[in-house]
Formats: sequence, structure tokens, C-alpha cells
Amino acid sequence: MKKIIIVYTLLIYCFIYAQKVSFEPTIKVDYDASLQLGEKNKHTQKFILIGNSQDYYFAAGQNYLNDTGQYTPNGIDTKAISDYFRERLIRTSGVSNIFVTVVDTKIRYQEKVNLKWVLYGDTKMINGVKCQMAATNKYGRRWIAYFSKEYPQSLGPYKFTGLPGLIFELYDTRNDYHFTLTKIEKFDDNFKFDISGFKNFSKDKYLKAKYNMEYTMARFPGMEGEQGKYFQDLLEKIKKMENNPLELKPFE
Repeated sequence: MKKIIIVYTLLIYCFIYAQKVSFEPTIKVDYDASLQLGEKNKHTQKFILIGNSQDYYFAAGQNYLNDTGQYTPNGIDTKAISDYFRERLIRTSGVSNIFVTVVDTKIRYQEKVNLKWVLYGDTKMINGVKCQMAATNKYGRRWIAYFSKEYPQSLGPYKFTGLPGLIFELYDTRNDYHFTLTKIEKFDDNFKFDISGFKNFSKDKYLKAKYNMEYTMARFPGMEGEQGKYFQDLLEKIKKMENNPLELKPFE
């Protein structure tokens, strides 16, 4: 009985410990992005990537400030503010955790990403750095990337890694999502984050829960009558404006 208790305690400890992420970055990258949310809704947004070739964190600018406790730029408390692209990503030990906060709901899923890149001889200069072209088909889109071997970190926006260098530019051929590197700097502050507060789902259940919280009345439980109808109509308008996900085919 004593051995069972010890084993059980160790399992609980390992589970809790596994929810706490920590790694040593080598660089911090700023990206500017243009996002086509709907037919007539173009949105610009800043993103932050910090990491090394094995482990990294990627998120929109305000969400990065939220996650790292920097809530008060210019003296304004922005803890409750989230950028349009709410999902954040942390990869450690080859596994990506994709997590999001919608209203007060915190959810995540885990995924191992395998991208098959094709390298091309085309090159171009981006911010004074010579970059080489690569392409891949993933998530229902064809993606074009320009990377530089001058920066050996095999990193890029969102889940797009695996090239022999840092991605300076990434876009899909519909140009719905277009990321361009604007700044790169050495960065070695230890990154720590506890994801235990985010309930872990399978990817399909995560996507369903996220959709319900963003675009259905699950966001306003118990609201009925005229007020309920008003908010349902509002959610439908928001869905038309925003529902153009980066992953058109999430399981491709």
C-alpha cells in the first residue's frame, strides 16, 4: 500500500511539473502581420517570438505582455485586453501547446507538427538580410517562406518551423496571413509559464469549444428573450467579420 501511495504521489508531481514550462531563449523576434479576417476586414497586428531552435513561445503583442506580466505600458492597465489573434503557442521537447483565453475560459491542445518544406533557389533581401525561399502545403493553404541561414534558429511564426534558419517572411498564396520580421535581438531571459490553468482537450474538441465561445450563445449563458436575440445577431455579425481561420483544414 505504501508503494502505491509513493507511485501515485510521483505521478501527481510529474503531472503538475509538466504543466510548468521553462526554457532559455537565444533571440527575440518582432513580426508585423496583415490578417484578412473577413471579406472586407483587413487587420494589422504585431507578434512576438522568443526562443531557441528547440523551444519557443509565439503570441500577438498584447497577449505576450499579458502572459509575461507586463500589463501597464504607458501606465494603462491592459490585462483584460487581448489581440484579435488570441491563440498562443509554446513548444518544448518537440510538442506544441496551443492555448487561448476566451472570456474567462482557458483551453489548450497539444500537437506535434510535421512540415514538409521544399527549398527553392529564389532569394531576396529583407531588412538587409539575404533570405532564401521555401514552400509547404499545410492546413488547407500553400505557404511561402523566406528564411536566413545567418540566424540558425529553426523558428518562424506560429507552427511554421523546421527550415535551416529563421523565417523572415511568411504568407499564404491567398495573402490572408502575411508575417514580416521587423526586429531581431539577442534575448536570454529565462522564459517561464504555467499552463496548468488551461484545460487540455483533443484538437477537435478544443476547436469546437473555441468556436462556441467566440460565435455562439455559449458565450452568454442564461441570456434569453429580446436581449438574447440581440446578442445572437451580434455574434453572427462578428463571425462574418472574423471567421477566416489560419487553419482552414486543421487536420491536414
